[in-house]
Amino acid sequence: MTPSSEQAGALTVGICIGTYNQGQYLRGSIESALAQVYPIQEIWIADDGSTDDTQAIVEEFARQHPTIHYHRHPSNVGPARNLSWVLARPSTDLVVRLDSDDRLEPEYVEVLAELMRLHPRAGYAHCDVWETDGDGKRSRIRQLVRREVYEDPEAALKSNSRGFKTAANCLLFRAEALKEANYYLAHPTWKASEDWDLALRMAVNGWGNVYAPRILTNYRQWDDPLGARAYRKIQEVSSNNTIYREVLIPEYQKRGWSIAPLERHMRRKAVGFADALDSSAFSADDRVDYKVYLKELGDSPALRVAIALADLGFNPWMRKWKGVRKRLKDAVKRVLRSVRPVRPATV
Repeated sequence: MTPSSEQAGALTVGICIGTYNQGQYLRGSIESALAQVYPIQEIWIADDGSTDDTQAIVEEFARQHPTIHYHRHPSNVGPARNLSWVLARPSTDLVVRLDSDDRLEPEYVEVLAELMRLHPRAGYAHCDVWETDGDGKRSRIRQLVRREVYEDPEAALKSNSRGFKTAANCLLFRAEALKEANYYLAHPTWKASEDWDLALRMAVNGWGNVYAPRILTNYRQWDDPLGARAYRKIQEVSSNNTIYREVLIPEYQKRGWSIAPLERHMRRKAVGFADALDSSAFSADDRVDYKVYLKELGDSPALRVAIALADLGFNPWMRKWKGVRKRLKDAVKRVLRSVRPVRPATV
């Protein structure tokens, strides 16, 4: 049964879309928000100074749907500030972060809002997703292997120690937990790892999370012919280093936990990031700097071998092997999910 605002215990929901020059996809994103079977009180769209037809598209929808609110920043403020601004707008219990090139399935809010109602200490909810290409064609199911619907804060600090443990960044947040963590404003200039940082800060503040083992959203994965994503890895390596040294390591030490697993994760991540060293977006100086950042994250004999292989031109083969590993990992997840399904949600 679909909840209504009159039902006892029903939680109010706002959907927030941050966008920048994605008019060609924004229409589908807004339509998926409007198509939710759960009642949505507010839809907010924050335009980070787009120069395309974004404003005209939103104003067309807003004339027909009074729940839609639109704000355009006069200049580009960056994703962290734009998302923080829009996520703070709704006066609702729950807030959805929806990127303007992604789409929700109609039951997305209905399923996740119910889990949030059942687990009042959950700071955010997440689910399985369809990964789509630039044209919207579904290509891969992203899913987790997880035993429990609700993960408490201590467990979250451990499960997220390798990185952000969600299938994608389309999340339903509890507004109280978002506000307490100050949104993405701990690092307002970051363009990478900000979701992982926010999730960890929520765990530190005593918030867990809930997971629905259902495909409820569509996440667009972009082709990257010019190597722009590889270039952003400079920022990602730096932000990863900050997260480990300023959040995870201090919190583990505070709890008396060994930091040896964190140090292993840092070394493995550094090796993995070395696959970007041959990006055409890097200058010679960028490559020198990037090697320094990698060693700061986690120096090891394995990293030095990875750097040497990159310098010898082996990275295309390493990326092919990484793609094979990803497909094998997806296959293993499907098997594990069939024999060890997620336990039903309980109060």
